[in-house]
Amino acid sequence: MYGLGLSTKAIQENLKDIYNVDVSPELVSRVTDEVNGLVEEWRNRPLEPLYPVIFFDALRVNIPDECHISKKAV
Repeated sequence: MYGLGLSTKAIQENLKDIYNVDVSPELVSRVTDEVNGLVEEWRNRPLEPLYPVIFFDALRVNIPDECHISKKAV
């Protein structure tokens, strides 16, 4: 939320609305300060030259199977 530009007060209110948790804006600030270093380290990590991707696709159809209909991938 902080990365999206929300203030610590807005994050505090969101946590209260969504999770019914009371936290102080100071706690939100401390947590975001701790996490920011890890996020920057992750964002600046060296990337691999190649990332293989496998894409599977199937059509799900109704097929009779032992006296009942079941969906199968074809």
